[in-house]
Amino acid sequence: QPETGQLVPVPPSVPAVLRLVSYNVHSGRELSRLTEALENHPRLRAADVLLLQEIESHPSESASRTRRLAEALRLNYVYAPARLTEDGGTHGLAILSRFPLSDIEVLPLKQYNLHRNTRRRIALSATVQIGGHALRLYNLHLDTRLNSGDRLEQLRPAVEAALGQPTAVVGGDFNTNAFRWLFHVVPVFRSDQAAAVDEFMKEKGFDVPLAAAGATSRKAWLPLRLDSLYTRGV
Repeated sequence: QPETGQLVPVPPSVPAVLRLVSYNVHSGRELSRLTEALENHPRLRAADVLLLQEIESHPSESASRTRRLAEALRLNYVYAPARLTEDGGTHGLAILSRFPLSDIEVLPLKQYNLHRNTRRRIALSATVQIGGHALRLYNLHLDTRLNSGDRLEQLRPAVEAALGQPTAVVGGDFNTNAFRWLFHVVPVFRSDQAAAVDEFMKEKGFDVPLAAAGATSRKAWLPLRLDSLYTRGV
């Protein structure tokens, strides 16, 4: 079940620009450093909504890392576990927002047998209320070792749900890498998966504002746009 917390009052005014950030926090283990980065970075500290992937909760800690981060940043939050960790904790997705979050939903995504590190994948959906406007958010984290066709199938439930909303954002870590995979294990050919997802989203009526944004991976030897945000009706 998702964990939610409405920790801050409704903002007194509506911003002229809504800033959304997608960020894979790689378990959020160093929570104090993550909080410091989000508070001190000139662009990140202006974020109104954060879509977080790979954040965890552990029974040995005082509260979930999502809640502790939301408390430090003074934001509302929802956390949805996707799988268990070895110590009985959970690993999943979160949405943090300056505005109220409602209508929380977890969408199961197609699971592929990757032969190693097979994971349960989900999309976390919530509505953020901004003044008199409702914006539907879909946060997701897709598998790495998928070919483009399988990646689109794993993405499809979130996209189809978003098509039923007047305004929506689908974002997160799409893991759009540069390879074609043999048996979900061995990279054998080059493949522009980010472009394939962009084209699929355009065909579905979404805008692709980050199509030319460049790499989101820090690996200098293999720059990849793994992460993205797609908008509809915004």
